[in-house]
Amino acid sequence: MLYYLKELKLKKLRTMFSLKKSAAFTLIELLVVMAIIAILSTLTLVAIGGYQNKANDTIVGADLSQLRQVGTMIYTSDNSYLAICDENDNTIDNNSTEDYGKALKSIESSVEKILGQGTVACYSDVRHYCVQARLISGGYFCVDSTGFANEIDDACCKSNSINCSP
Repeated sequence: MLYYLKELKLKKLRTMFSLKKSAAFTLIELLVVMAIIAILSTLTLVAIGGYQNKANDTIVGADLSQLRQVGTMIYTSDNSYLAICDENDNTIDNNSTEDYGKALKSIESSVEKILGQGTVACYSDVRHYCVQARLISGGYFCVDSTGFANEIDDACCKSNSINCSP
């Protein structure tokens, strides 16, 4: 009987030992899992990058939309939109000593911080203005004196057409 109990214990131990050996992961299985994790993390990072670009485009749109209020202040003060744009390089004119000059400088620096320098085009005459910036995700954001402030597909602000209508 004692012999039978010893054999039974040994058999259980062998069974447990063999289960442990077969329950371990092989190197191939571990490499496959690591590859799947790497692919999923790459896809996640790419998606996050796209959302970050959209967020930056939204910030640019919000900044340029503020230009409408500043444009109204300038027109009320000067009865002209000429102070919005620098005619020499078709950028936002931020050299004014008036309060709106500081606002224009703040808007332009905020947009250029995201998009880079020289990315804002600005055209104005006495009665009209048009300001646009090329967005990271494609297209343009355009603001003009008619109250338009939206994303558009093609560049629209030109010296001969001072509005955002395509």
